[in-house]
Amino acid sequence: MMRLALLLLALLMTPLAQASSESSWTHEFESGYISTQSLIVEDTIFVRTSGFWTGEERPIVAAFEVETGSEMWRYTSQTSLQHDMAPLLFVKGGSGACGTWNDLLLVGWTDGKITAHSPTNGSIVWQNQTEVELLGITGKMALEEDRVIVPTRTGLSSFCLADGTELLDVDTGNIGWRNGVTITEKGYVYGDEFGYLHEVDRNGIVSSTYLGEGKIRHAPLDTRHGLFVHLQTSQGSTMYLNGSNIGIMGASPAMPLFHNDRIYAATSDEWISISCDAQSCSVDSIEPFHSNGELALRIVDSDVEVWAPSNTPSGGWGVFNETSLVRYETTVFDTYGTAAPGFGSGIIALGNDAGILSVQYQATTESSSEPSDIDAVGLLHYLSILLFFLLTCTSFAIKNWQQFAKTGSAFLLVVAIAVVPELSVKLAEQTAFEQSVEWDASWPDEWKETQVIVFEIDGKEHVIGGLEPQDTVYELTELACELLDITTEIEQQYLGAYLVSFNGSVGDGWEFTIDGNWAPIGMEDAQLNTDSIVEWRPV
Repeated sequence: MMRLALLLLALLMTPLAQASSESSWTHEFESGYISTQSLIVEDTIFVRTSGFWTGEERPIVAAFEVETGSEMWRYTSQTSLQHDMAPLLFVKGGSGACGTWNDLLLVGWTDGKITAHSPTNGSIVWQNQTEVELLGITGKMALEEDRVIVPTRTGLSSFCLADGTELLDVDTGNIGWRNGVTITEKGYVYGDEFGYLHEVDRNGIVSSTYLGEGKIRHAPLDTRHGLFVHLQTSQGSTMYLNGSNIGIMGASPAMPLFHNDRIYAATSDEWISISCDAQSCSVDSIEPFHSNGELALRIVDSDVEVWAPSNTPSGGWGVFNETSLVRYETTVFDTYGTAAPGFGSGIIALGNDAGILSVQYQATTESSSEPSDIDAVGLLHYLSILLFFLLTCTSFAIKNWQQFAKTGSAFLLVVAIAVVPELSVKLAEQTAFEQSVEWDASWPDEWKETQVIVFEIDGKEHVIGGLEPQDTVYELTELACELLDITTEIEQQYLGAYLVSFNGSVGDGWEFTIDGNWAPIGMEDAQLNTDSIVEWRPV
């Protein structure tokens, strides 16, 4: 009965969605997650995927038609394996000292390559190679006249937009991760994993400043009071302006923004607004919030909106004005997220760590006194489904009154949704993450209300429960494997612990579920309840 109700609900939602939205659509990638901002350029949306790749899976860049959601092209890297998080960069055609170029989509890869693609068909126009030390390019690139400035794994390079010729190569010897580059009046500036801020003049001469023990994982902000850096530390984070400490904040800082003499930042604990006047900059407002990814700026009728992805199980996006939280944007697909929204003319592209892209047209405020053809068709479809459901309920009533009572309740649900359309969204939110795991009757009763973990290794199940409650999947896995005498190989990578093998079995990789739900985050971040059931299965 529940499946029937959901099927009819889906049928009902189709015409209603068409009547209320001009052309909203979604796309779910087969693997990986969306961790960087999607770009909306005229009638095209460009998206890239990232993740821990196993088997034949590889990172891709894809282009979609804005209006229909049809995929125009995709490019798959066969040599880049991990953490492809460098933001995409679109370049308008032009000319300069090193030549002439058409429109380009620039992509930095963790195998160290930079590729320039035709935005219309994805073909490679030119490519070049940068330094690799375990990883390659992971930070934000920048444009300067006829060249692109690229933060490499151990330094910085620049390339001619016309043909990809390397114009500058700087190597500081210190590795970087998501270490975006900023163009200043003096040259270029970027940070590294050891707390150094590097300034490079246009001749390639480097001067470095040590801020403190920590990691610089964003492009520094160039303000009139000096460079702003949000340093990630072992205890949280520290904000620096022109080398001076202006605040101690929470852990895992997001990538800050600067607009109209205001700096916007965020951490796992708070959203931060910093006001800069003629003399200095100081923290103006703090709101409790959890955001570790990209922030995005949007101007609506001269008002500033700062969008921050909520990197929590419930996901969504906090929308702030200059000093406070204004509203919370959600979709039925929400989960952990780090990618900033992409904005176009009346369009918002939202991507999350489940690899789901949701493209939404904003509702128009204009109204018409005459119903459209689409509205008429949708209404007819809607009424026909209600009539069909009523006849079905009646037929059940003739045969079995009790069955009619059950069917009738589902019918009332549909009527309620018709009267209050928002109810359909709430129902979808509840069913989207409905738990499907069941208690195994063969398990001891003393395991009930405790954490249970299941391993399927080489076709055989290993299970244990009744353990001391652990906070994360990582902690529970380590404890259970020790008790079950299961050997593990775990690599500490830049996005956290990654499970390589159980008892030497690697296969095409491993994935875990919590209470039947796939978790789109690492095992160190996946939180558990005291009665969670964790299952490890081969991919």
